Amino acid sequence: MVANVVIIGAGIAGLAAAKTLYTTQNSKEFFELCVVEGGNRIGGRIMTSEFNGDQIEMGATWIHGIEGNPIYKIAQENNSFQSDKPSECEEGELSDEEVTITEDGHEIKKIIKCLIIGVENHLKKVFAMLENMHRHYSSAGDLGTLDFNSASEYSNFPRDEITIDKGFSTVIESLASFLPDGLIQLGRKVTKIEWQSDDCDLKLENGDDTQPVKLHLSDGSVMFADHVIVTVSLGVLKQGIRDDAAMFSPPLPSFKTEAISRLGFGVVDKLFLQLRSPSTQDDVGLTFPFLQTIRPVIVSPKSPLMD
Repeated sequence: MVANVVIIGAGIAGLAAAKTLYTTQNSKEFFELCVVEGGNRIGGRIMTSEFNGDQIEMGATWIHGIEGNPIYKIAQENNSFQSDKPSECEEGELSDEEVTITEDGHEIKKIIKCLIIGVENHLKKVFAMLENMHRHYSSAGDLGTLDFNSASEYSNFPRDEITIDKGFSTVIESLASFLPDGLIQLGRKVTKIEWQSDDCDLKLENGDDTQPVKLHLSDGSVMFADHVIVTVSLGVLKQGIRDDAAMFSPPLPSFKTEAISRLGFGVVDKLFLQLRSPSTQDDVGLTFPFLQTIRPVIVSPKSPLMD
């Protein structure tokens, strides 16, 4: 008997799971696969878009470390680092010389940097800069809400942090390209997952087959499955474990609901501005510290992107 496997969510996690299962040797002999997505597009928190003709990222932007990073590998295999179109990138050119910038955008000269330990005013600026940087990286409005004991458990992949010239959505498109038409169903929002264990007398019937999982969808329809892989976001999980939502029946074990409740997340707003071209000599060289700009990316022959 072929098992029925349903993956909830067509973000990068759901599509990666679907691609792995679908491309496994002889997988079709063991299970049928389906991906249901509540939205009208795939990608989840990844969405490459355009702003006044320039490419922008509405969600995920950076590859944090390229050595051993599976996302970098997918993008590299799809030539996603070669594009003539301007894309988001970090402002300024790379330099071997270390430069320290304060929160208000002033460069701290080397001679001042050597004396900065004893200068309270500069220390405040440096600490404010570091605080803002960590708030951005962690999506935390207040660093006091972070668990610093767990900070050491998180680490980036080695080497460079880079963006994807052709857009982060090319990673999503690559994963989806392995799946046949019709396997991903859009606009199919799951509102409740009802599961009956093997030792339960009551079974959920689907025609002649007995399948232990019943999925309730927002349009009133239902789906039956032998196995379900849930890849929804943390926010959806937090909403789903509330008593008035009851997304899971029976409820998830307490160790899972407690972990979901403890995990926090924040919002990083992205602001896109269109600026006029420099019209006077005074305008030339104006920059916005700690902002990203859209400019063409020039890849040198020695760049790791050419590996």
